[in-house]
Amino acid sequence: MADVMLSTPVRIKPHGSDTIREVATLQDASEILIDWPHASRGPFYQAAREKIEAALEDKDATAQAQEAFTALCDHAGVLVR
Repeated sequence: MADVMLSTPVRIKPHGSDTIREVATLQDASEILIDWPHASRGPFYQAAREKIEAALEDKDATAQAQEAFTALCDHAGVLVR
Protein backbone atom coordinates (compact mmCIF):
# COMPACT_ATOMS: atom_id res chain seq x y z
CA MET A 1 0.00 0.00 0.00
CA ALA A 2 1.48 3.34 -1.06
CA ASP A 3 1.44 6.13 1.48
CA VAL A 4 -0.79 9.10 0.73
CA MET A 5 0.53 12.63 0.90
CA LEU A 6 -1.44 15.31 2.75
CA SER A 7 -2.35 18.38 0.69
CA THR A 8 0.00 20.47 2.86
CA PRO A 9 2.26 19.20 5.64
CA VAL A 10 1.07 19.74 9.21
CA ARG A 11 3.82 21.13 11.42
CA ILE A 12 3.70 20.12 15.07
CA LYS A 13 5.85 20.28 18.17
CA PRO A 14 5.13 16.91 19.79
CA HIS A 15 4.39 16.71 23.50
CA GLY A 16 7.55 17.18 25.54
CA SER A 17 9.71 18.04 22.53
CA ASP A 18 11.40 21.20 21.32
CA THR A 19 11.73 19.82 17.80
CA ILE A 20 9.23 20.71 15.09
CA ARG A 21 8.02 17.69 13.14
CA GLU A 22 6.51 17.93 9.69
CA VAL A 23 3.68 15.46 9.16
CA ALA A 24 3.43 14.98 5.40
CA THR A 25 1.57 11.68 4.95
CA LEU A 26 -1.34 9.74 6.39
CA GLN A 27 1.15 7.19 7.71
CA ASP A 28 3.08 9.96 9.53
CA ALA A 29 -0.16 11.16 11.13
CA SER A 30 -1.08 7.61 12.14
CA GLU A 31 2.34 7.15 13.79
CA ILE A 32 1.89 10.40 15.74
CA LEU A 33 -1.44 9.10 17.06
CA ILE A 34 0.15 5.85 18.23
CA ASP A 35 2.48 7.88 20.45
CA TRP A 36 -0.22 10.34 21.56
CA PRO A 37 -0.36 10.65 25.38
CA HIS A 38 -3.09 8.41 26.76
CA ALA A 39 -4.34 11.13 29.13
CA SER A 40 -5.04 13.37 26.10
CA ARG A 41 -7.05 10.87 24.06
CA GLY A 42 -10.45 12.53 24.07
CA PRO A 43 -13.05 13.19 21.36
CA PHE A 44 -10.64 15.13 19.10
CA TYR A 45 -8.19 12.22 19.23
CA GLN A 46 -10.90 9.66 18.50
CA ALA A 47 -12.22 11.66 15.52
CA ALA A 48 -8.73 12.03 14.06
CA ARG A 49 -7.96 8.33 14.59
CA GLU A 50 -11.19 7.22 12.88
CA LYS A 51 -10.75 9.60 9.93
CA ILE A 52 -7.11 8.64 9.38
CA GLU A 53 -7.91 4.93 9.49
CA ALA A 54 -10.75 5.49 7.02
CA ALA A 55 -8.51 7.53 4.71
CA LEU A 56 -5.86 4.81 4.72
CA GLU A 57 -8.55 2.57 3.21
CA ASP A 58 -10.26 5.19 1.02
CA LYS A 59 -7.84 7.73 -0.39
CA ASP A 60 -10.75 10.07 -1.23
CA ALA A 61 -11.11 10.79 2.50
CA THR A 62 -7.63 12.31 2.89
CA ALA A 63 -8.86 15.91 3.21
CA GLN A 64 -11.21 15.00 6.06
CA ALA A 65 -8.43 13.07 7.82
CA GLN A 66 -6.05 16.02 7.52
CA GLU A 67 -8.71 18.38 8.86
CA ALA A 68 -9.40 16.15 11.88
CA PHE A 69 -5.68 15.67 12.58
CA THR A 70 -5.03 19.41 12.35
CA ALA A 71 -7.96 20.12 14.68
CA LEU A 72 -6.58 17.60 17.20
CA CYS A 73 -3.12 19.17 17.11
CA ASP A 74 -4.56 22.67 17.43
CA HIS A 75 -6.77 21.63 20.35
CA ALA A 76 -3.79 19.98 22.08
CA GLY A 77 -1.59 23.05 21.58
CA VAL A 78 1.06 21.24 19.51
CA LEU A 79 0.23 22.79 16.12
CA VAL A 80 2.91 25.12 14.75
CA ARG A 81 1.51 27.87 12.56
